Amino acid sequence: MTAHPNVRLTVDTPGGLVVTLGATRVAAGAGMFSGEAARHRSVLVNGVPGHMSWRLDGTPLSVIAVTVTGGRITGIHIVVDPAKLATIDLPAPP
Repeated sequence: MTAHPNVRLTVDTPGGLVVTLGATRVAAGAGMFSGEAARHRSVLVNGVPGHMSWRLDGTPLSVIAVTVTGGRITGIHIVVDPAKLATIDLPAPP
């Protein structure tokens, strides 16, 4: 699956929302979230495809939801804010 040229990445951080627009810019920053994840799995987030990752101690690291339109990724929303993660009903680590 490929990203739409105008894909929108929204990252919910402790400091607020960070928005990145455009497939090239989104792809350039893709590796920044992979370092701390010890466990991860695919999940449904509000009925859409997503991904969940946890730290080694089992605390949630991130939830990612992906919006697909016409076979292309048009939106990616990532929550990494620990306070917001604590309010979400999350699955247990694998």
